[in-house]
Amino acid sequence: MRKSLGRRCAAAALAVFTGLTTVTLAASPAQAAPAIAGVTLSTGTVVLDGDAGCANRVKVTYKVYNPQAEDNYISVTADVMGADGDAVDFLWASQASRSGDYAYLTDYVFICGGLDGPGRYTIRTELEWFGDDLVNHVVERVDTFYVKRPTSLSYDATPEPVKKNSALTHKGVLKTDPVGYGAKYGLKGAVLRFYFKATGAKSYTYKGQTTTGSGGKYSKKFKATKSGTWMVVYSGSSTRQPQTRFDAVKVK
Repeated sequence: MRKSLGRRCAAAALAVFTGLTTVTLAASPAQAAPAIAGVTLSTGTVVLDGDAGCANRVKVTYKVYNPQAEDNYISVTADVMGADGDAVDFLWASQASRSGDYAYLTDYVFICGGLDGPGRYTIRTELEWFGDDLVNHVVERVDTFYVKRPTSLSYDATPEPVKKNSALTHKGVLKTDPVGYGAKYGLKGAVLRFYFKATGAKSYTYKGQTTTGSGGKYSKKFKATKSGTWMVVYSGSSTRQPQTRFDAVKVK
């Protein structure tokens, strides 16, 4: 349950009456409104095994513009929603430091591998303050991060060394962690892309792609024309970790 915000004491009356004379008291100058100047997450992607416990966390740091710290009582809270739309955590950030007109508040999102599924997570933040106008103000902001299941990718370009203009076979296995509990399994139907950088070249050139078969196995042949480094890339997804592997090959 959200904790109630602190409240300022009631303001003094702006006018008092002494006999038949009205004495008007000067109002305080208008204060600049607090605002969320920025939000920093310790990571934009959490790679989390389905068997992991709940010690995994994402640090959230709020940079809040609040030049009148002694007169504006602020509160920064947030609801954290999982990829399935269910509530995962609740944040009530506390001030960690201050620099000039800015306060820095932090809290942590805790994630459980066996309970919290992979995908896009949403942090819905509310900055609330009770200003000198005696009105409660609210500013909202939405930020996101991802939870992904780990993957593994083996890769071997063979034979090595290879004769010029002969076939070079690229093979290996792609595995991924299940959404819930259990060991990694071979991922079928995933697209892998191959790139090559010749010795002395500055960049990689795309050579083609293949799709993993049963058990996550793959095999692709390319003609070997130059010595250099081959690279295979699995781009991952919103729920799976990307992978990149390299193999240097000498052509004779």
